[in-house]
Amino acid sequence: MKKAVVLSVIAGLVASAVSVSALANDAEGAFLGTGMGWNNYSDLGGLGTANKSSTPAVHVFGGYTFNEYFGVEEGYNWLGNGRVNGQRFKANGLNISALPRYPLTEDLSLLGEVGVMLWNTDNQDLQAKDHGYSPVFGAGLAYRVSDPVDLQLRYRYMNGLGDAQTGASDSSNVMFDVVYYPTRTSTPAPVVAPAPEPVAAPAPAPQPVVETKTFTLTSDVLFDFGKSTLKPAGVTALSKLYNQIQTLEMNDKNIVVYGYTDRIGSAGYNLKLSQDRAKSVSNFLTSKGLSATRITAVGRGKADPVSPASCNAVKAKKALIVCLAPDRRVNVEVKGTKKVTVK
Repeated sequence: MKKAVVLSVIAGLVASAVSVSALANDAEGAFLGTGMGWNNYSDLGGLGTANKSSTPAVHVFGGYTFNEYFGVEEGYNWLGNGRVNGQRFKANGLNISALPRYPLTEDLSLLGEVGVMLWNTDNQDLQAKDHGYSPVFGAGLAYRVSDPVDLQLRYRYMNGLGDAQTGASDSSNVMFDVVYYPTRTSTPAPVVAPAPEPVAAPAPAPQPVVETKTFTLTSDVLFDFGKSTLKPAGVTALSKLYNQIQTLEMNDKNIVVYGYTDRIGSAGYNLKLSQDRAKSVSNFLTSKGLSATRITAVGRGKADPVSPASCNAVKAKKALIVCLAPDRRVNVEVKGTKKVTVK
């Protein structure tokens, strides 16, 4: 009977996570996980002079991470068999929790937990059982191994499991978890072909026409990986670009600097990095003499990737960084007007 209940809970978690996955396919999304560790029963009142017992414990869980800062979770927890003065005290239960998160790096996040557990306790020697609910508090770390897999180390504390008949106890445990995100992928978006440049219609007299020139610089030349401060090689490349812009035969030049990153890391992290890189380039061009009122910096994050599709099969992070190098770029778009002579 107990095994049937456990299997029903696990099946429910899987069904709910998969149903949510069908509705979303973003950078976070639904997850399933399992973990094992060590649970400590403390303050076991009513079971004699000893008041502590430690035991292995396991849990299974599922939920949804809405973004890099917040998620929710429900799970089944087997807290193990504690033995005190010849008596066996055991507990299990279902929890539902809110999971605040704080990214420390692009792969490592600090976790929190606030929730409630519906528990059952059992003292087989005294043939006594009890059930109720208690608050759950927790903290831990999550490390993103790959797009679909996280590893977690979590500490949890629950207060007041059981009563005087079964043995009242607090519970604290440390768990090592493996978490699977079935929809958390980084599939590149289709490359959109650039629009053709406008062609001026014949006119009996010279007419001003809009002309656009785009220069592409690799971010690996301009910046170190994950940084937005120009390298010496980047200063040289931008000085050459400045001279090229000055030679363009255009009136009223307007410049837009677009920063792009690869798909490694969260969407929020990449958007900020691309904006900072675009700003560094625009600041440099301004320092060389271009008008600050005619330069705009735009961060595009990991949008519009240009790396080959073969990168999807690369798993090792260092090799993936090399493969995705074309995506890490800065495009400088110069738009202005010039007169053409009709022959």
